Amino acid sequence: MKKLHSLLLTAAFLGTGHLAEAQHTQVFTNPDHYYHEGLELFDREKYGAAQQAFSQYVSLIGDNTKTIDAQYYYALSGLHLLHANAENLILDFAAAYPAHPKASVAYLELGKFYFNKKDYEKSIEYLEKAPSARLDDKQLREAEFKLAYSYFAQKQFDKAKVLFDRNKIGDHNYVYASNYYAGYLAYRNGDYTGAKKDLLVAEQNEAYKQIVPYMLTEIYYKEGNTEEVIAYGEKVLKQQSEPQNADEIRILVGDGYYKKANYKKALTYFNNYAKGKKKLDNTVAYKLGYANYKTNNYKGAIQYLQPVASQKEILGQNAAYHLGLSYLKDENKQFALAAFDQARRVDFDKPVTESATLKYAQINYENGNFNESINALGEFRKKFPQSKLSAEADDILSESYLNTSNYSDAVRHIEALSNRSARINETYQRVTYFQAVQLFNDGRFQEALTLLNKSLEHKYDSEIRAASFFLKGEAQSIAQQWNDAIVSYGSVFKTSNASKTDYYVKSRYGIGYAYYNSQQYDKALPHFKAFVADEQAQTSPTNLNDATIRLADCYYIQKNYSQALVLYDKAIAQKAADADFAYFQKGVIYGIQGKRDQAMETLRTLSSNYPRSQYADEAAYQRAIIDFEAGNYAPSIAGFSNLIDTRPDSRLIPNALHKRGVAYTNLNKQAEAQADFKRILNEYPSSKVAQNALYSLQESLAATNQSAEFDTYLARFKSANPQSGALEGVEFEAAKSLYLSGKHEEAITRLEAYLNAYKTSSYAPDARYFLADAYLKNNDNEAALAKLKEVVTENKSEYVSRAIYRVAELEFENKNYPEAITYYNRLLETASSKKDQSNALMGLMRSYFLTNDYAGTGKIADELIAQGNASLNAYNSALLYKGKASYAAGNVEQALSELSATVGSATDANGAEAQYLVGEIHYKQKKYKESLNDLFKVSSNYSAYEYWLGKSFILIADNYTATNELFQAKATLNSVIENSPNQEIVEEAKAKLNALEPGATTSRPKVDTTKINLNNVLTDSIK
Repeated sequence: MKKLHSLLLTAAFLGTGHLAEAQHTQVFTNPDHYYHEGLELFDREKYGAAQQAFSQYVSLIGDNTKTIDAQYYYALSGLHLLHANAENLILDFAAAYPAHPKASVAYLELGKFYFNKKDYEKSIEYLEKAPSARLDDKQLREAEFKLAYSYFAQKQFDKAKVLFDRNKIGDHNYVYASNYYAGYLAYRNGDYTGAKKDLLVAEQNEAYKQIVPYMLTEIYYKEGNTEEVIAYGEKVLKQQSEPQNADEIRILVGDGYYKKANYKKALTYFNNYAKGKKKLDNTVAYKLGYANYKTNNYKGAIQYLQPVASQKEILGQNAAYHLGLSYLKDENKQFALAAFDQARRVDFDKPVTESATLKYAQINYENGNFNESINALGEFRKKFPQSKLSAEADDILSESYLNTSNYSDAVRHIEALSNRSARINETYQRVTYFQAVQLFNDGRFQEALTLLNKSLEHKYDSEIRAASFFLKGEAQSIAQQWNDAIVSYGSVFKTSNASKTDYYVKSRYGIGYAYYNSQQYDKALPHFKAFVADEQAQTSPTNLNDATIRLADCYYIQKNYSQALVLYDKAIAQKAADADFAYFQKGVIYGIQGKRDQAMETLRTLSSNYPRSQYADEAAYQRAIIDFEAGNYAPSIAGFSNLIDTRPDSRLIPNALHKRGVAYTNLNKQAEAQADFKRILNEYPSSKVAQNALYSLQESLAATNQSAEFDTYLARFKSANPQSGALEGVEFEAAKSLYLSGKHEEAITRLEAYLNAYKTSSYAPDARYFLADAYLKNNDNEAALAKLKEVVTENKSEYVSRAIYRVAELEFENKNYPEAITYYNRLLETASSKKDQSNALMGLMRSYFLTNDYAGTGKIADELIAQGNASLNAYNSALLYKGKASYAAGNVEQALSELSATVGSATDANGAEAQYLVGEIHYKQKKYKESLNDLFKVSSNYSAYEYWLGKSFILIADNYTATNELFQAKATLNSVIENSPNQEIVEEAKAKLNALEPGATTSRPKVDTTKINLNNVLTDSIK
């Protein structure tokens, strides 16, 4: 005791010595003044002044009961003043006077002090030491409540619950607070009955009247007591002062009505809750959307379902499905498609997956996206083999097969089906034919034949059967399998009802050509005649004109010249593509008939009207021949000279040289004659006229007494034309055989050896071509290009035209477009067939485009279009490039017209690209609706062309992004990433997807009932 007394006195003297001295007289006259003054100051929370008064009292009075109390209040004042030694002073006091009543209160005060500072760990330490037996009832209630709350704050809920429960009854300040927290802990433990009981008591107090309603409403909700949720929730929401978390109560009441399927009433509360909020919890947004859907407010449904639909969970799947239904009701099938696609890709809710897959397939079918419908239904059959919706799925599947443009997938799907019905087999007959058409158009003729044979195994549709036989004949004709083609075309005539189809007439044309090309002209004639006479043939002027010329040819071969002339004249009058040939044949006939003047005039017209005609050389040669045969040698020499000088690459040069030489001989110009004969033997020793030139040279040399020179040219001729059994010829044939049998590496070795051994052989030019082509087929393009250029420069091989074409193609592949243009132009000049002309023009058109010569591109495209479809896809390619050139040159409206014409004509890759470009133009013009319509047509009409299909869907996503339909954009890009087999397209889609903002939905914060206005609760509750 003395020790504590000394401690307090020391503190007093150190802190307030001057006060003691100044009031010394007063102390002796009024000894209790400082003590009572200290109490008064302590009650007024003037702790500094109170501490001075208690210190003064202790220093003057000494050791008595009040002195101990003064020491207690001195220490407690220091605690309130946050003095560093205050806690120790109180603890020392409690230790020094354990039996003193203030000792019990000392621990309580320390506990309260730290409780108020929210230092609940220290609060627990001291409140646990406060001896409850020595505290009065008021102190005990306060100590237990604050200890309970400290436990609560430290998450020692079991200890807290015991004390809160103990203080729930009675008449004290902590009854309502204890009920509230006891109720909360009961709620937390799932004891809803106990929680309700306690919270209803707490609710009677103003401090908790605004806090309790949300918890009670949530308890009713968790109990599944929908009626009470609605009744209680609506009651508290009607109060004059709204309860805390009123919005959360609205959600619960709204959900109560939602569960009762009273969606209209539910929306009243949901909408009130959502008002003014930018983000909603996914569950709330879904229910808002669903309630709007059920009340036929589809735009409202779309607004709330769309943000939830992208979530990868069961709620997101259901939201996507109902979003799709809402779009359907809102007559927006395309957006519905993306939503159903999202819903079908996950399996959180199997029935939803099932229904969404079928809806997705059905809309694709209705939109003309038959291939996508087929894929989806294939997946449906695999996932849901026992589905009650199977019959409906099979109906859509069959119709999709019949309408698809990606027939390869359709065939694969059908061939994978077990237990194919008659209807499916009928569909199979059709789609195998349609795929064959597609393969045929792409130049894959052997594959087309395989599909046609599959189609012809079935006889459900006679028109398809006739069409299949016809196309089979076409493919066989391209492969020059004339006899097989004749059988196929003939089968058309035997097919029931075929005469009612246009394939019957087309087969007349086809079989006529097959007979014609197999030199059975007598059998070709009646078919061409029937075709030309048929009214249906009038709808195809190109084929009609061509058939007219071929019919004329047949009459010509039968020497029915008058009828042939009538038909050639008809073809010329109709401006047939082969009118130049008709002129040439007329000239020949006039020559045969001895009508020399008419022959010359006709051939002259050919040369002047068609200077680039493949018959121009022959016409010039024939004009000279007419003069030659009439004995007009001088004019014939002029004609032959003109051909030799102006067409040095012509295959007729050896013939022209020989005839000119003979003409010179007849004019006794032996030196000029000998020069021509020697030139043949020097430059064209292997030509067909070389032997005649040798004889002519022998005669001319003899006539001029120069026979000694003959031996030199005879040796040269023998060298160029060895006997067939000679070693040189044997080696060449052996190397050639290896090349023709596809043994390219071995052929390269043998041909290189041959050319090294026989550099001047007459076989060398052809050997060089075979070697170049072997390099090419062995993927040694560099060596091939060099050797092909040698062949072209030498200009002696039978295969010069092929060499020119391949040089042009290789330079094009090397992106050396100026050089490619040079060789394509040379090919055009030397072309001996329509196919070579068409190939040259195609190459020029592509090369001009890639060198940005758009005027040149358009000009060549026009030539190809005017020429007709001489080679496969040339016409469609010309239409496309004409549009692309206009587009690249900035003539957008003209490009749109030209590209649209391509789409109208082409069902191949040219059409797919054109359709895409039309969509791109509209996108750039910000005509997003038109652009989307254009691009969806790529999917419905050109789905077999995967590159353009992928590009179209990426541009569809760009359209959606431009119109802020980000859900649709992301769904489209995800679909591309998952489905496209083209890695370039996939990477582009990924980049586009990454560029889009995440757009994630932010969930609303949950109410933490452990933190509801705790400070307010304590302030209002503790009096």
